[in-house]
Amino acid sequence: MSKQKDKILVVGGAGYVGSILIRDLLDKGYAVKVLDRMFFGEIGIREVKDRIELIVDDMRTIDPSVLDDVQSVINIGGLSNDPTAEYNPQANFEMNTLAAEKLAKMAKERGIKRYVYASSCSVYYVPAGVDSEDILLTEAAQIDPKAAYSKSKFEAEKRLLAMAGPEFCPVILRKGTIFGFSPRMRYDLVVNTFLKTALSTRKLNLHYGGEMWRPLVDIHDAAAAYILSLEAPEDKVCGQIFNIASKNYRVSELALKVYQILNDKGVDVKICSDYRYKGIRSYRVSTDKAEDVLGFRPRITLEESIVTMLEMIEKYGFNDFDHPRYYNITWMKLLEEVQGIIQKHKGIFEIDGSFRGES
Repeated sequence: MSKQKDKILVVGGAGYVGSILIRDLLDKGYAVKVLDRMFFGEIGIREVKDRIELIVDDMRTIDPSVLDDVQSVINIGGLSNDPTAEYNPQANFEMNTLAAEKLAKMAKERGIKRYVYASSCSVYYVPAGVDSEDILLTEAAQIDPKAAYSKSKFEAEKRLLAMAGPEFCPVILRKGTIFGFSPRMRYDLVVNTFLKTALSTRKLNLHYGGEMWRPLVDIHDAAAAYILSLEAPEDKVCGQIFNIASKNYRVSELALKVYQILNDKGVDVKICSDYRYKGIRSYRVSTDKAEDVLGFRPRITLEESIVTMLEMIEKYGFNDFDHPRYYNITWMKLLEEVQGIIQKHKGIFEIDGSFRGES
């Protein structure tokens, strides 16, 4: 079947990365089916909703029929950072590990071979300031993640890779911290956080002086990596892990980039450093394998992405920086609170029929 006619199931396709990825897939001629709980509403997919098939469901309880007419799966669903994982470790494990494995088994049973899984470079976390561990890490590095989020991702990797073979082709992408604009915007990612904080408070706060390392990647380059993983020859990628990043940055460098761009635009910002130790973690990764095997080449610079964010924040009106929808853990806690209120009162405007004299 021609790649131009393939239908791709994107789990989590209405999220921060998914909103960009599904647009890029559509632009390349793919048909797109999105499975998402839609906790953040339709804002991420509103502009393309009439071009996709949307299934609103929990990835833990999906029916195998979701895979009808699907040729490949890209799984970017689940909880996506440390705060949400630590808030509910059980749900984190269920989504990031168990549901990822369950979906892979269903895909394999259906004869769907290509399954691209969103893992994270956070599996490499080491304490900042431990010079002996400050090395460029490859996909073959021995790792033992401890945090709930990174543990769940690493466990899913192991379970998926154990399924690799002639009948099933899992591909694992360990992505660096993503930055850039999305119609389902997030301000709880380091570059995006720096920008919104600078715009809202005119300050850039550097914990541990910003000395820790982070691998980072623009959101459009991350989406491109998923598509490369989808289209790469099976014998090159089956059962393989790839680090996806554009560059390793000191966090202080990120702050300086934001500072300089805003300064050039006449926005006065102050950098504030705090060297009190707060459990900071640091890591750097090699992307040689992704470059050699996938042909992954970052296209968007940090500076270009920041400038685009500034323009799009204004265009979309996403400068209400305190709104909880931009912060995953804050939004989840709010939804949980609202759920409890609604369940207690059995609705918002509904009342007992006896008030109206109904029998």
